[in-house]
Amino acid sequence: MIKQSSRHPFPIYLTAGEYIKAVGTQDGYFPDFGHHVAGEMGGVWLHPIKLLDGFWLRLTDHRRNISVWSKADEFINHPWGAEFRYDHGLGHIPVSMKRVQFAPDEEKGMVVRYEIVNYAAEETVLELEMLFRSDLRPVWYSEQIGIEDGEEDRFEAVSESALIAKDSGSEWYVMVGAEMPGIGSVQMTTDRSLFGPERTAGGGSGASLTASLKLAPGETFAFHAFIAGSYTSRDECIATFDRLKQEHERLFEQKLRLLESIDRKSKLSIEGEDELNEIFSWTKWNTQWLVQKVDFIGRGLTAGSPHYPWWFGCDNSYTVQGLAVVGDFRLAKDTVDILRSISQEANGNGRIVHEITTMGVVANPGNTQETAHFITMIWDLFTWTGDLEMLRENYNICVQGMDWLLHEMDPDGDLFPSGYGIIEISGLNMELIDTAVYSAQAAGALASMSVALGERQRAEAYEALADRMKKAINRVYWSEQDGLYADAVAPKSDIVPKVDHLVSVAEKHGVQGYRDVLNRVLGRVQDEQEDRGWLLNKNWVIVTPMETGIAEREKAVRALGNMRTEEFIGPYGTYLSGVYRTETMTISTGVHAVAEAVYGFADESLDLLRRMMRTFSMALPGSMNEMSPDYGCAVQAWTLYAMAVPLIRHFFGVKPHAHLNTVHIAPLIPSVWDGKKMTLQQLHIGQAVIDLELRSEAGRLHADIANPGGLKVILEWAGQTVIRDEPHIRVTL
Repeated sequence: MIKQSSRHPFPIYLTAGEYIKAVGTQDGYFPDFGHHVAGEMGGVWLHPIKLLDGFWLRLTDHRRNISVWSKADEFINHPWGAEFRYDHGLGHIPVSMKRVQFAPDEEKGMVVRYEIVNYAAEETVLELEMLFRSDLRPVWYSEQIGIEDGEEDRFEAVSESALIAKDSGSEWYVMVGAEMPGIGSVQMTTDRSLFGPERTAGGGSGASLTASLKLAPGETFAFHAFIAGSYTSRDECIATFDRLKQEHERLFEQKLRLLESIDRKSKLSIEGEDELNEIFSWTKWNTQWLVQKVDFIGRGLTAGSPHYPWWFGCDNSYTVQGLAVVGDFRLAKDTVDILRSISQEANGNGRIVHEITTMGVVANPGNTQETAHFITMIWDLFTWTGDLEMLRENYNICVQGMDWLLHEMDPDGDLFPSGYGIIEISGLNMELIDTAVYSAQAAGALASMSVALGERQRAEAYEALADRMKKAINRVYWSEQDGLYADAVAPKSDIVPKVDHLVSVAEKHGVQGYRDVLNRVLGRVQDEQEDRGWLLNKNWVIVTPMETGIAEREKAVRALGNMRTEEFIGPYGTYLSGVYRTETMTISTGVHAVAEAVYGFADESLDLLRRMMRTFSMALPGSMNEMSPDYGCAVQAWTLYAMAVPLIRHFFGVKPHAHLNTVHIAPLIPSVWDGKKMTLQQLHIGQAVIDLELRSEAGRLHADIANPGGLKVILEWAGQTVIRDEPHIRVTL
């Protein structure tokens, strides 16, 4: 299996199972950082609780009078875990060391293996001190439901080389220990004032294991450390620890098989595009790292690590579409279940929540846009899975959600729901473009759902509604003067009071003179009360009419052309704001790439993906950061949408209809791939699996499709259509 390495071991890393998340820096340390739980977002977490601030290893060579807390010189990221290499970070002690760690997906714990090699020409005698720092505490926002951190943790010995700590206020446990073969005795020390090389915050306690080691010249010594936790009982914690000790080799093999199986699904290979092929694999693995299982809530995909390790309506409405494309239907449905059930519990009216912590607390009941987005995502997922039970289970909340959008959130009845959208800038709680677009798309999705479920009358009503909404967007949000869609619709009287705030936000981004710009825009409008479109921030979401295909073609072509400039696109992709031009995200770039592809601009779409891919491994080897190029969350779920949807739905042209046992394939191939073989293996559509091999050359398409499940394949190219359903389809168009 491939790997990525870095010789700049200071940024964040993530070692993840579906239960455990270990977050530290690439030098092997665990500094305090983060703002949700201030200074506490790193360490070892068993959501919804934190277990440890961290763990460290000290090597002491008494003969040379050297004692050092080991600090890594190199960090290597693997899909299955992390590897740290130590040489100079051990001072002048004549040994080198390797630390490898992984978190099994089905266990509430993790395994760390150390390997120490004596490269001296003589015997080296070492004292090893393994130090753990507990910090049993709940996730962010837990105090809102009365769950507080206890005053202290206390360690007690469980065996000669293992200790367990309990939070004084709750049934939260962490157990730590080491297995050092051949070591005669291990000395244990525990104390609240016991720290390693970093004095971490929190009310935890320290526990150390100290042992002596003699290494002959060239000799290697290896030992394992184990960390286990429980948010329910001491017995569960001890049982998990024992399984890790006894079965860690089997658990590691199980981890490898899981990651290999993830990569085999929707396996992408474009001739001459080795980097893109590799990044696509890593993006699928990154997504698995963000899966979070909490026994009393469920299993679902979180937004990002380390800053947003919980569930979001907005993020997952994008990411579930990516999960469907790469064939992880189970994770997609598990995630939907959490969003639906907690949204109904919290709101009960179809509104989809924005943010759910792993304790089950709803931190924000939902921005307007994400209810519409959720509805569209449900239909998209159904087209891939053909799962009628899933569709029926989610249909009612989608109907409720549309009712909420067009009544409570649209009091003036203009078909443009009000409130915050994707851009959560204070003051931008108006009739925003992304909310309007995704609401129109949702109406169309509900029409399709209704047809699939036999609700013909509703289907006709939703179809008519979608048509009216799309026409209204093209009429009201379009700015002929700018050749762009507007950020928002509002009367002038609503914009004037927001000017001071909008100016202050612009100034924080280093933009001067923005008040004059707004005053000129406002000065051109005489009617104080008439609704009209405003291009206030030139936020990236003005591309959503093209992403969804709602924009009329003439408008779309003009808007996309106007957005292919330095005003909107930087070296790493699409700016969040064409006014500020200071920040870029993988999602802004990915949505823009989809928009270009929807209207047939393959080269421009690929250019955006290439800009985004420049950020690969900049901060965390094997990943692209949430904020381009190298900050924010080191791993971000919606990057899967940004990569998978343009590549598979558009470049390969796959449009599934699993419930009809049909797939449309209408490739859109960038000019630089002309004459190159494009393969996509194990593409899952419902119960069927197909393999695609495409090559365009001199205007002709050569397609070779393995179709053992007998899907009806509708292949389209250059105005020609072929419909076939045999197990092996070979066509030239």
